[in-house]
Amino acid sequence: MNDRDVSPEDVTNALNRILISPSFKEAERLKSFLQYVVTETLEGRERQLLGKNIVSDVYGRTSDHDATTVNVVRVDAGRLRRRLDSYYANEGAGDAVRITVPKGGYAPVFEYASDNKSSQPAPPLERPQNFKISLWSFGAGMAATVVAVLIYSFLNAPSVATDDDTRSGQPQEQLERAILFDVSPSGLQARNIADEARGMFFPATQPRRLQATLLLFEAAIELDPTYFGGYSGAAQATSMLGGLSPLGPQRDQMLKQSQAFVDEAMKLAPSESWSHSSAALLLMFKRDFDQAVKRSQQAVSLDPSDLSALEFDAIIAFFSGDFARALESSAPDIHQARSGRFPWRSVFGNASFYVGEYEDAVQYLLEAAALGEPVSEVSSVHLIASLQASGRSTEAAERLREFKDTWPESRVLGVLTQLFKNQEDVERLLDQLVAAGWNS
Repeated sequence: MNDRDVSPEDVTNALNRILISPSFKEAERLKSFLQYVVTETLEGRERQLLGKNIVSDVYGRTSDHDATTVNVVRVDAGRLRRRLDSYYANEGAGDAVRITVPKGGYAPVFEYASDNKSSQPAPPLERPQNFKISLWSFGAGMAATVVAVLIYSFLNAPSVATDDDTRSGQPQEQLERAILFDVSPSGLQARNIADEARGMFFPATQPRRLQATLLLFEAAIELDPTYFGGYSGAAQATSMLGGLSPLGPQRDQMLKQSQAFVDEAMKLAPSESWSHSSAALLLMFKRDFDQAVKRSQQAVSLDPSDLSALEFDAIIAFFSGDFARALESSAPDIHQARSGRFPWRSVFGNASFYVGEYEDAVQYLLEAAALGEPVSEVSSVHLIASLQASGRSTEAAERLREFKDTWPESRVLGVLTQLFKNQEDVERLLDQLVAAGWNS
């Protein structure tokens, strides 16, 4: 509590208002979580609000040897904070008492609204209710034209910082670029091209987009064969091109090429996050999930500020079946300040489906589409399944019709079967798709 202690009666009234609010509708686990931490705090047991105790008392599970379950507590705490922000920005804006759960722990804080006026949360994103998902795709000639224009622009334009290079605004990064320009202008251009191309991977289910991205990384390699980023990016592009292809010689050849790029990146920069992230992605497509997860965690540990590596960590965790880690690595708290077309919302929405948070899945998948972020067949089938699972069967059926119109020859379930470590995860998805009318 703060200096002006809030009476238990006022806290209880505030809690009850939250529990019956539209913001917490169908969020039973979050309501149980909030009710538990508030009750424990009111009874003087806030020091006992540890992950292992919440696992046992709220989820009814033992935390012994179950790191995944404890991770879910951390993810749910983040989701609870976002729900509370949404509540106080909407129906709870006039509440006399505010309940918050500060980061770094699970003990709530109770404050009278007059104590907290200076930190009102921003209103949530307004999403069109009938937004229809559509995709653009390169024609063969258009792909070549776009790539040629991009490469020409990079070679003849000044340095432009991307979202994944937010540190370029910091003095150290500016100094490094200035020195690199003095020593090797072509090296600086190679770095610029690779940094820009790093934001072009998604949606990865568009082969021509990946081919265009690969051409940019190959251009970076030609400009500076000693820069590891060209090889790391080329490794990721070829991994996706191969890994998303049907089983056969072409897939094997692309993965073999990716391995060559990975080897070169690791030789040039064995301590760089991007090198390890590219190696992890290749291991995932080779279905060596344990090593992929280990290498991806190393990438994140080497540079926690590398949001692209964190995003790929979420993707690797997702297909490995560790949905709690996927949610943690794609959490809005980490990525929401980014600008650009990045897939973290889609990953967060897809993973939410598998932990039973269907409304969250729908929210973030619709937001991704509305904001112009990468939309793919994979995210679209998870949106359909989440709508169906949350009881919105009419919307699910409508989305399914749109899906079939957009991708009449989709092989998305084959791709997911090829990618997921655990086939029961594909079956969970398929169950909801069939209930929505899927018949192929």
